[in-house]
Amino acid sequence: MARTETYDDTPKPRGGISLAKGPVALIGIAALALGVLGFIFADQGFNFDFPSGTVEGGTFLGIEGNGWTWVMFAAAGLLLLLGSPIHWGAKSMAFIVGVTLLVGALIALSDGNDILGIIATNNWTKLIMGAAGAGLILLSMMPRVGKRRGGAPMATREEREIESERRFDRTREDEPVANGRTTTRHGALEDRR
Repeated sequence: MARTETYDDTPKPRGGISLAKGPVALIGIAALALGVLGFIFADQGFNFDFPSGTVEGGTFLGIEGNGWTWVMFAAAGLLLLLGSPIHWGAKSMAFIVGVTLLVGALIALSDGNDILGIIATNNWTKLIMGAAGAGLILLSMMPRVGKRRGGAPMATREEREIESERRFDRTREDEPVANGRTTTRHGALEDRR
């Protein structure tokens, strides 16, 4: 019975602590709670006057919003919570939601009291959307910290096979080829020019 060896040359996954997962989950919980509580205790109307009209809503903790505003906060929080269990998911969702909130805050600043006649805002709403958006974009750039388990292979499979073929004949550098020319094999650490 022949024994076969398996060869895995893929780099091992990076271990360590994700600097994005926890903060993204906390911001997601806060946004989800703000959306749900704002919908319960403030304006629940879904009126809009797209694209250039003005909409108003009720206030909750100083933040003005109508039904669309609270749905936006709840949806942002839910997306952040769903993405937070995995490192790359937390970073991806943080970037997507952060850009959306930041663009929404910039549109609200230029539009006045709402976002395109759909989402009611006041200065506190704009501030919270802008700060959360900027913070989430920063969190989307956070790495893992800690040790890397394993590492990338030092040589390719072909170089390893060549090294294993000439393990005991290190003095021979030139080998004849069928047409009479000689070829030179280089070691793994030599410069190939």
